[in-house]
Amino acid sequence: MISLEFQIFRIFKSSMKYFPSLLVTLLLLVGCTNGVHVVELTDWRFQYQGQWLGATVPGCIHTDLMAHNIIPDPFYGTNEDSVQWVDDYDSAWIYRTFVTYEEWEGYDSIDLVFDGLTFAYITLFSDKKIDLGFADNMFRQWRYTLPTAGLGDTLMVEVHLFCTGLNDFSGLEKLGYHLPDERAFTRTAPYMQGWDWGPKLNTRGLWQPVRLECFNHKRHEKKVSTPSSWNVELHQDKDSIGQSFTFYKDGKPFFVKGANWIPCHSFPILTPELKERYRYLLTSVKEANFNMLRVWGGGIYEPDFFYDLCDSLGIMVWQDFNFSCALYPSDPAFLDNVREEALQQVRRIAQHPCVVVWCGNNEVKNGWEDWGWQQQYKWTPGQIAELQHGIDTLFGTNGILAQVVQQCDPLHRAYITSSPLYGWGHPECVTHGDSHYWGVWWGEEPFEMYKEKTGRFMSEFGFQSYPEYGTVCRYCPEQQRNIDSPVMRAHQKHGRGREIIDKAMMQYYGLDSRNLPLEDYCYVSQLLQAWGTGYGILQHLLAQPHCMGTLYWQLNDCWPVASWSSIDFYGNWKALHYRAKALFAPDADLAMWQEYYKTYPKDLDLEMPLYDLETINKRHSLKVKLHAYTMLRDVFLETVPHVDGHFDINFFDVGKDGVIQATFIPRNPHADLSHIGVKFKCLNDFTPRENSNLDN
Repeated sequence: MISLEFQIFRIFKSSMKYFPSLLVTLLLLVGCTNGVHVVELTDWRFQYQGQWLGATVPGCIHTDLMAHNIIPDPFYGTNEDSVQWVDDYDSAWIYRTFVTYEEWEGYDSIDLVFDGLTFAYITLFSDKKIDLGFADNMFRQWRYTLPTAGLGDTLMVEVHLFCTGLNDFSGLEKLGYHLPDERAFTRTAPYMQGWDWGPKLNTRGLWQPVRLECFNHKRHEKKVSTPSSWNVELHQDKDSIGQSFTFYKDGKPFFVKGANWIPCHSFPILTPELKERYRYLLTSVKEANFNMLRVWGGGIYEPDFFYDLCDSLGIMVWQDFNFSCALYPSDPAFLDNVREEALQQVRRIAQHPCVVVWCGNNEVKNGWEDWGWQQQYKWTPGQIAELQHGIDTLFGTNGILAQVVQQCDPLHRAYITSSPLYGWGHPECVTHGDSHYWGVWWGEEPFEMYKEKTGRFMSEFGFQSYPEYGTVCRYCPEQQRNIDSPVMRAHQKHGRGREIIDKAMMQYYGLDSRNLPLEDYCYVSQLLQAWGTGYGILQHLLAQPHCMGTLYWQLNDCWPVASWSSIDFYGNWKALHYRAKALFAPDADLAMWQEYYKTYPKDLDLEMPLYDLETINKRHSLKVKLHAYTMLRDVFLETVPHVDGHFDINFFDVGKDGVIQATFIPRNPHADLSHIGVKFKCLNDFTPRENSNLDN
């Protein structure tokens, strides 16, 4: 049955021959590349309560609903809870667009191409209905060859986007036993389904471009060139204590400095705003002396825009495949789906010289061996053997992902099966391969443990902090600005996060969180994060050549939240990012830092702060000159009113009679800074406590 809207469109389309200029602007952006006539499908509508509303493609249902004021901003307050119905919506979200005959006239072959969409069923309507079928992997391109005969003069493309809820996946029943995280059946971004730093905003949508590709001749495979090589190799050599994990460039070993990268937005649509976010984060990485980022396996495969920036900035990329913290099905259909995903992604990403290592997954081996799954789910010996076989088939050294890397990476860069090689409860975690050390934080161990538990390559470790108060004010209403309010709890996703921070705050700063206003609590939590994670970085640097890399968890956020990040969602550098910049500097004085860490912050004998602060403003320039009359510890400068960005120096110490100059770098380089003031805070404002020293 042809819809009324479709019939009306046909009538409207037939009038276009009298108004040809309107046809040009009707629906589509048209291009021609390599002899292919490309028609970008950008004019879409979606159905809500019987109405067809304008949609943005690429995009997703949450952003479209926000654009029509149907749902509030899920990042604000406790709105995350109030928008859960969007993914739990009983019916499919339906998107549709129209294409006219003129767009494919004269071509003998037509492909409909979706570069990325969530779980969907795709149907065409013309003179007849054509079912193209299901797309069940958001990490794949889906290409459908259309019959040129019988399409009629108008084509309607309709996409039904389904909830990725577990009831939609028959694989659960066929398996006959439970997996630890049944989300593993869905090839959607794991982080969208909630993490201990991210919201549950499991969106649906056509999240990457959609187009028609029209051909007049036989298709030719796109030629894949060999990218230039950075001559970086990973060596994992057996030695007297275990197995090394060392990167070499031009045959010489070097120390890796960096962090873990998560998706920089809960809705990772490559808009101009998101491109700006990528640029700012990656230039901040370069400014802080990083040489590597690990693209974590619970997010997305990043767009070429990200890798292009890493190429140009000289930032190496450790690339995880998108599998994290779960066991995955091993039935033929699932493995075929994943194989195609890997083929497409490796062919694309391997064209970037910045990639230096491929990793099969994040913490699957760790979970299988250490998280109690085998006892909890009471699998039979046969089921355990089947699960182990599935792990090996997908991730093993001769498994599907390893074979794809060998086949599709022209530079044959290293593939490792899983990160870490051993979990932090094993003695081998400090002698064999890469290590995720979470005894500090998850195990509530003191920061001093980083010295004892330094492995061969530290690919995850870290400690949480809250974002600065200016960021908190953007998601928390004034009446809820206390650390225990519902909103503040909603933006702390770790079940024990607040309590772990409070315990360490008392231990190292001698401060009771219950006595701190929220603004001061945010500030001290950042000092604590920088102090503890910085201590870990220092131990890793000092442990060379036993340890040859440090990648702290984590660089960035996907929404405004308390987390392990060193840069908050709005681009404001936390104290940790300044600490990392100092420790990663080529001329870092490690002896000075060893002396620095001999004394707990609570033991410092700090005088009342006395200083002069001068602000020098121009339209696009803001400089601060600080003259200290007493020794000042952990000076924090913040713009007033708040402007997103960072100072070139912040969270710094200055001696008595010292003079420091700082320049503000706004996230928006065109920001008007002519009337911006600066607020000052330092640790001297807090009460000194009793003495205690670190074991050096």
